[in-house]
Amino acid sequence: MPHVVPLSAPEPVPGAPGRPRTAAQVAGVLAFPVIGGVLAMSGMSVGDVIALVSSCGAVGTASVVTCVRLTGRHAAGPLAGALAAAAVRAAQEPRP
Repeated sequence: MPHVVPLSAPEPVPGAPGRPRTAAQVAGVLAFPVIGGVLAMSGMSVGDVIALVSSCGAVGTASVVTCVRLTGRHAAGPLAGALAAAAVRAAQEPRP
């Protein structure tokens, strides 16, 4: 029978604590579902809510991409590219 070594938890990396989230990051994650829920409850059709919230997300993504390109911070480039691609896919889906 082979010798089995029990797994242990990975050691924390010194000097790399988890970064706390900023208010802008938290607000961005919470704003779209809240806005969509309020609009849907007020009688707007779900398709229109999704189109409106997607458009707002596309405008925000375009703003981020523009700022990244103007400031030259390329570390955020892959994230901005992924967000832009998701916004384009969402905008191209047919609406009922």
